[in-house]
Amino acid sequence: MMKGKAWDKGLLLFVGIAAIAGSVLLSLKAQGFADIFVLGQSSPNNEVPETQKGRADIAKSLVEKNQSWKNSNKGVSGTEVPLFVSIPLVEKDGQVINMIDPNSPPVRPPVPNSWLMEHNLDFLNAGVLSQDPDSDGFSTLAEFEAKTGPTDPKSRPPYASKLIFASRQQELYILKFAAKPDPERFQINRIPTSKWPQSKNMYVRVGETSEDGQFRVDGFEEKRAKNKVGIEVDASVLKITYLPKSEPYELVRGADTQIPTYFAEMKFELDPQFQQYVKEGDSFNLVTDPDTKYRVVKVNEASVVITFQTGTEPEQTVEIPKK
Repeated sequence: MMKGKAWDKGLLLFVGIAAIAGSVLLSLKAQGFADIFVLGQSSPNNEVPETQKGRADIAKSLVEKNQSWKNSNKGVSGTEVPLFVSIPLVEKDGQVINMIDPNSPPVRPPVPNSWLMEHNLDFLNAGVLSQDPDSDGFSTLAEFEAKTGPTDPKSRPPYASKLIFASRQQELYILKFAAKPDPERFQINRIPTSKWPQSKNMYVRVGETSEDGQFRVDGFEEKRAKNKVGIEVDASVLKITYLPKSEPYELVRGADTQIPTYFAEMKFELDPQFQQYVKEGDSFNLVTDPDTKYRVVKVNEASVVITFQTGTEPEQTVEIPKK
């Protein structure tokens, strides 16, 4: 036991002496760094190499010269080839069509290739003309025909082109010039019909409008004529204007005068719920186009004539065939 302890102390003493010796050696080497790293003296050289004037002149001329890029037209008849862009070529019916050549036949007639390219349309799609890229309800072909933008929902053909004339309905407005109760007034009876089921006596002077707002008295001409049995009777004529259509009529004393009133059954392609019966002369609006005023001018058997106006724009007229 005692001998083992003496051996451990001897080993520890040896390690301590070795560590002290290493430290002394490192310290001596550090003190000698100044002798190893010594700055040397440089010899000055003030000679400048000769300037290469020829190369400098060439470089100067290149800098001062205006450089411009030009499109090449190699391999394409009469058209320029865009830089860094491939030429769009389409094969149709065995013919290769250059889409940027203005002399090439249209890929999707009647629309020119340039128009399809300008609006970035998928001209490789056979149904491109029937598509509606801007979802405004109008096909690409309709936009082309109207000269509007097929990819801009704010640029579209008039909604009037989507109106449908479904049918013509007729109502009768019947009047009778009954009497002249005094020198200024005229008694006019409105005869009951399906549209005007209530009879009405109206007293109107020249220049005045009837109580129901349907006609205006314009003048009076006193006349006498023989009836069917040869008796002379009062055949005076009252001249009126039927206001819904601004049409003139003559009411003969004692006779019924039928004034046909036509209604157009109107529908709208973009709104299946829309259905209105609009009388000649009356106006109507579309929910999708509240700023435009539409008016039925004339209801024919096979077509309807309407006008439409948006804000202060000029009023336009269109005739819509019956479907």
